[in-house]
Amino acid sequence: MAKEPKPKRVIYYRDAENEDYAGTNIDTKAVGADFSFAPIGVIWKFFAFIAYYVIAIPLVFFYCYVICGFRVKNRKAIRKIRKAGFFLYANHSHFTDAFLAPIVAFPKRAYVIVGPDTVSIKGLRNFVQMVGAIPIPQGLRGMASFLDAIRLRTEENCCISVFPEAHLWNYCTFLRPLKSGSFRYPIHLGVPSVAVAVTYQRRKLRFIKQPKRTVFISDPFFPDETLSPKEAQRKLQDEVETFLKEKLETYSVYKYFDYIKVEDNETENA
Repeated sequence: MAKEPKPKRVIYYRDAENEDYAGTNIDTKAVGADFSFAPIGVIWKFFAFIAYYVIAIPLVFFYCYVICGFRVKNRKAIRKIRKAGFFLYANHSHFTDAFLAPIVAFPKRAYVIVGPDTVSIKGLRNFVQMVGAIPIPQGLRGMASFLDAIRLRTEENCCISVFPEAHLWNYCTFLRPLKSGSFRYPIHLGVPSVAVAVTYQRRKLRFIKQPKRTVFISDPFFPDETLSPKEAQRKLQDEVETFLKEKLETYSVYKYFDYIKVEDNETENA
């Protein structure tokens, strides 16, 4: 049996729920009630179509399939909800996770719920919105407009992706705690959801060190109307969590980065 390579990097962590290793160092701007979460002007829609289908989609497919070695399993599950708006829940282990919804939902339009830092990059805010970013606002005043934008996109039969782990841990092979609030959207709007697990394997060409990705899509989950909203939300979270955990434990077998939990009295190294 071939010897497994040592991880490129070992990261010691204490709090799997709140620590973030994205390393973007973006000067985050506040997203408030006056933010335009879902522009609807004709000119905006024209340029958004160009940005999404002419520029972003070809680059996304080339980078993910050719460079990163994506393989997608159970794509047929999306056919069952092709005429509906739906939510996509995925583990968050690489910046290419933002490309999952466009790949999984194509040719359906896809959006992604992001943090305010994504729309804080100078000169790129309009473009990242055109290709699908919907930022979460700070404070309650902007939440109504944010939820209206989410509702509009589902009524347009679009896909909206959510990362319930909240924080980016590059090449993480295990599932971290999920934020329960992430699962309220499909219950509130009465739309289906799918879970998408990104798993990592070693390349057959051993000189390529970065792992390939195998992406597993669940069958659709539908809101359980026999339960109260909170119970239905919890059920959806359990269904998504079970699917993601099972796929990661079974198929995410290459630790390109290794994450090791330490206690407060242990020495932390990077």
